[in-house]
Amino acid sequence: MKKLILENDLHNTTVEVTAKKIYETDFGTWVAEVDVSDLQHACEVLCPEKECDCGGIRGEAAEDDDGKEYRLVGV
Repeated sequence: MKKLILENDLHNTTVEVTAKKIYETDFGTWVAEVDVSDLQHACEVLCPEKECDCGGIRGEAAEDDDGKEYRLVGV
């Protein structure tokens, strides 16, 4: 399992999630499978305002210490 740091630049917030599984697709995209409840919590932390349109996790990507960007998928 790998920890990823997610950011929302608009609200200047960050949150850490743990990926259950990480893999690279045939197209070279890195995917991180994260528990759905962890993703929901991350969205609440990243965007604390109820009437906001920022989207919480922009682009569904997070950078890790390897410099890779991951597409987050809730499982």
